[in-house]
Amino acid sequence: MTKSSIRQMPPVDDQLAVLMSGVDYGDEHLKSQMERELRSLLQQDRPLRVYLGVDPTATSLTLGHTVPLRKLRQFQQLGHHAIFLIGDYTALIGDPSDKNKLRPQLSQEDIKANERTYFDQAAKILDPAKTELRHNSEWLGKLRFPDIISLMSKFTVQEMLRRDNFRQRFGRTSVDVMVSDKRVVWTTPAIGNVREEGVGRYRASAIDLSIVGFGVDEWKSEPKLSVSEPIYLHEFLYALMQGYDAYALECDVQVGGTEQLFNLMAGRKIQEDAGQKPHVPVTMPILVGLDGKARMSKSAGNHIGVNDTADEQYGKAMSLPDEVIIDFFVLATNVPRTELTAIQHEIERDPMAAKKRLARTIVSEFHGEDAAAEAEARFERTVQRKETPDEIPEFAITGFPTLIDVLVAAGAAPSKREARRLFEQRAVTVEGTPVDAHVEALRGMVVQVGKRRWLRLV
Repeated sequence: MTKSSIRQMPPVDDQLAVLMSGVDYGDEHLKSQMERELRSLLQQDRPLRVYLGVDPTATSLTLGHTVPLRKLRQFQQLGHHAIFLIGDYTALIGDPSDKNKLRPQLSQEDIKANERTYFDQAAKILDPAKTELRHNSEWLGKLRFPDIISLMSKFTVQEMLRRDNFRQRFGRTSVDVMVSDKRVVWTTPAIGNVREEGVGRYRASAIDLSIVGFGVDEWKSEPKLSVSEPIYLHEFLYALMQGYDAYALECDVQVGGTEQLFNLMAGRKIQEDAGQKPHVPVTMPILVGLDGKARMSKSAGNHIGVNDTADEQYGKAMSLPDEVIIDFFVLATNVPRTELTAIQHEIERDPMAAKKRLARTIVSEFHGEDAAAEAEARFERTVQRKETPDEIPEFAITGFPTLIDVLVAAGAAPSKREARRLFEQRAVTVEGTPVDAHVEALRGMVVQVGKRRWLRLV
C-alpha cells in the first residue's frame, strides 16, 4: 500500500474543535479529562468507532433525539465510523436516567412495532450509506444467567444510588417544615438517629419521622410529608446493559445526552474490566419540550416529532416560549454558530419573527423549503388571521357517535383522557363555538381542535 492510498484524517485540533463544541458534562474537570482522552484517540489518525443508542419506546424520534444524532453526524462527516444502535433489549426496561418513577414495561411486540421506521428517521440526519445499524438483542439476548451475575458483581448498590433520580426516589420519605423562634427536633428511630437544628427550614430523610419541641401554632408552614417512590431491581440492570453495549461494539466513543452520563461511565468500567480501552463519552445538553421546562418526550406530549407533518412541526415550534428559541437554534438546527449572535438580537427585538425563522428552519430540514413556506402561509392564515383552511381532512363518522370518539379515532387526541382535557379547556369548537365532549357527531360538521387541527365529518 502506498502512502498516498492511506486515508488521511483531518488535523486533530480541527476535529476536536468541532467534536467538543456544544458538549455538556455538568463538570469542567470531567470535560477536560474527556477532551484529553478524545485528543489521544484522534492522534491515532484512524476512523474511530462511534455509536449512539436509542430505545424504541415510541414510534417516532423527536427533535430531542436529533441533538446527539447531529453530533454523531459530525463524527461521520470527519471520516469516523458511525453506528446507530437500536436498543430493542434495553427498551424492555426503559432508561430510568431522567425518570422519578418506574417506566411502564413494553412487550417485545410493542418494541418491534415502534422501531420499524427508526433507522429511516435517523437517516434524515445521518448518511445512511455510511451508518452501521445494530440491535443490542444481538448480544444481550445471548447472555446466560451466570453472565448476568458476573456483570452485576462489578457494581454496588451504593454506586447505583449515587445517580440523582434513584437517590431522590430512595430518600423521598421526608418532612419539610418552617418554624418561627423554636428549635426543631426530629428523631429517626428506624436508623437510630436524633438531630437538632435551629430556626429555619428543615428537611429530614428517613423511614420513620417524628417532630417535637414546638407547637402547631408556631409553624410558619404545614409540614409536608412525602413517601418514597419504589426502585425496582430490574431498573439497576439498565446501566449494566447499556454499558455492555459499549463492550460488545468495541466502541471508541459513545454519544448521548447528559442524563445518560451514569450509563456511559458504567460502560467504561465494563470495558476496562474486560481488557478494552474505555470509550470516551461525548454528552450533549437536554432539549426541553414545548413547555420550555421538562425534557422533550413523546410520552409527556411535549415533543416535536421527526415524522410530524410540516404543519405540525411548524405549529408546535410556534408554540415554544420565547426564552427557549435560542436553545432550539443551537441544539435542534444546523444554523452556523456564527449566526447565533444575530439571531439572539432578533429574538430580543422581534421574538415572533425569530420564532417563525426557527419554525421554517426546522420544517425545511425535514420536509424541504417549499413545504416550510406552505406551512408558514397556512399558519398565518388559520392561526394568526383565524381563517378556515381551504383544505380540511375528512373523517367518516360511522361507528363513532360522539365528538370525543371522533377525536380519538381521527388521531386528534391520543386517548379519551386527553380528548376530555381538550374539551374541558374549551379547545374543541364547531363553527367557532366550544362544544361538549358528548355532542353527537353529525355529517357536515367542521370541527376545530386547538389552533391548528381541523376535521370535516362525513
